[in-house]
Amino acid sequence: FCATESESFFVPAFPVQAVDTVAAGDAFNGALAVALTKGLSWRQAVVWGSAAGALAATQVGAQTSLPDLETFQRFLENNSSLPNLN
Repeated sequence: FCATESESFFVPAFPVQAVDTVAAGDAFNGALAVALTKGLSWRQAVVWGSAAGALAATQVGAQTSLPDLETFQRFLENNSSLPNLN
């Protein structure tokens, strides 16, 4: 859930097989910050954060679980049809 001065919305979690949630929040925050820095909307930034956090949860460890850009982009492309992501 995200609320700004002008809107509030819910972005569902991406369905993944989680094996370790260490660093999922760090991945979320990092992707959110990058998206906002790039000028994306809050909604899209939360989607980016959710995607990065979901990907991080699919790997064991902290730094080793953080997705690279190619993996991240492919994950977003493969899941772009999920509801409430646009």
